[in-house]
Amino acid sequence: MRLIQQYPIIVPFIAILMAEVVKALIDVFMKRKKVRFINPGGMPSGHSAFVSALVVTVAYRDGIESTLFMISAVIALIVMYDAVNLRMEAGYHAKAINKLNKKEHLEESLGHTFWEVTVGATFGAIIAFMLINF
Repeated sequence: MRLIQQYPIIVPFIAILMAEVVKALIDVFMKRKKVRFINPGGMPSGHSAFVSALVVTVAYRDGIESTLFMISAVIALIVMYDAVNLRMEAGYHAKAINKLNKKEHLEESLGHTFWEVTVGATFGAIIAFMLINF
């Protein structure tokens, strides 16, 4: 655990890696054609797990009154908002373009549902809490 205390950025990377493994396992379990690993979309959101783990780590090291905590919290909110709104819209556009253009196929699973982001954020926060405290 000394390594995590010296290099707190490790915690968010562990969180995103674990979230991506869970996402791939869910895809395999659900027998989906495409197994997503380090790809956008799917349950849970790896980006949300990363930023929420970062927020928990900063809160632990610097406190919730710190400027770093506030900056990391704002960045986390922007990332999660982007995943649910902007990237989801881009996926809808890709789906419409794919219907019009049969030659090329754009990736349609770009964003997340609110539920996927919520689960990803909770997952990342729990992983960070466990890594920091155990």
